[in-house]
Amino acid sequence: MANNKISQTTKKLSQIFNSEKQPAVFFDKNVSTIEENNSLLDGQTDVPVLDPHDLLVEVQAVSVNPVDTKLRQTGVASKIKILGYDAFGIVKNTGKDVTRFHAGDRVYYAGTTQRPGSNEKFQAVDERLVGRAPEKLNKSEIAAMPLTSITAYEILVDQLGLRFQNHAADGKNMLVINGAGGVGSVLLQMAAYLGINLSVTAHSSESIEWLKKYSVDKIYDYENIDETLADRKFDYIVFLYDPALYWDIAIKHIKPYGQLVSIVGTNKPLNMGPLKNIAVQFKWEYMFAKSDFNHNILSQGQALDKIAILLDAGILKTTLNKTFDLINAENLRQAYKLVESGRMQGKVVLNGPFDKALK
Repeated sequence: MANNKISQTTKKLSQIFNSEKQPAVFFDKNVSTIEENNSLLDGQTDVPVLDPHDLLVEVQAVSVNPVDTKLRQTGVASKIKILGYDAFGIVKNTGKDVTRFHAGDRVYYAGTTQRPGSNEKFQAVDERLVGRAPEKLNKSEIAAMPLTSITAYEILVDQLGLRFQNHAADGKNMLVINGAGGVGSVLLQMAAYLGINLSVTAHSSESIEWLKKYSVDKIYDYENIDETLADRKFDYIVFLYDPALYWDIAIKHIKPYGQLVSIVGTNKPLNMGPLKNIAVQFKWEYMFAKSDFNHNILSQGQALDKIAILLDAGILKTTLNKTFDLINAENLRQAYKLVESGRMQGKVVLNGPFDKALK
């Protein structure tokens, strides 16, 4: 305990006497409407001082996820004022205990909500959360992938207990609720790699066209899904939208001994009673739980290493759909509007540099 206090004191002194400023985009947790100009603000902050396992990454591209908008709307701990949970960048420096990376390495990661995010030029991130970036993709294509890829991977491996190998789940059937977004676009590709037969829900013509590029057996309109599903049964049903809205349908169409997984929370009670007699399991997936509780965090860096290999091999494709040039408050505001609309297919990315000069 004493050594930890000394380490924290040393770090604070280093920040005070060796602080160097860098550009960043801040959010105001007291402004809930993204349309307001002060919802996101260009500014400057200190270049972070590294902990022993940290990388200092020069951020070159970032993506926006629903978690950004939720944290922006609800506010987070006062010490976190910079969002951003997807990044591609170059390692500029390393902490004293780093073993996986060196200065100059190309990396990608989602990071953690417990520290300032990637909407800053230089970000400190624990090496165990970081993967080696794919070699054959450009920075926008790479930055679109980390958070959604880890989430999809953990759905399949951590929650469903599947081996992440080609044909590891041949013949199994999965229904993905709301599959045209960022997570769905990766999950469908990974599940197809495992050999799973895929059905997915969508509604808009844009979403349906987006989904046709993937190995999907059937696309169902979510407005009349129960009627069109008829008597189909699935080994796995994954909720990428409020599970309460589809709970009765899921119970009706899950196989005995099947599995349900949701990445989306709900304010309504879920009736678990009917699951007992068909021996069905229900699980939550939240990729930040590992870094929130320091639980097996190296598994996320290792997962990103595996995913990079599949991306370079062309087995997985980037889910990039829209790009903004320059990272600044105005472009981030436009990207957040797209994500908050709930009608975004795939991912939106902002390319560096951070274009607001330090003032």
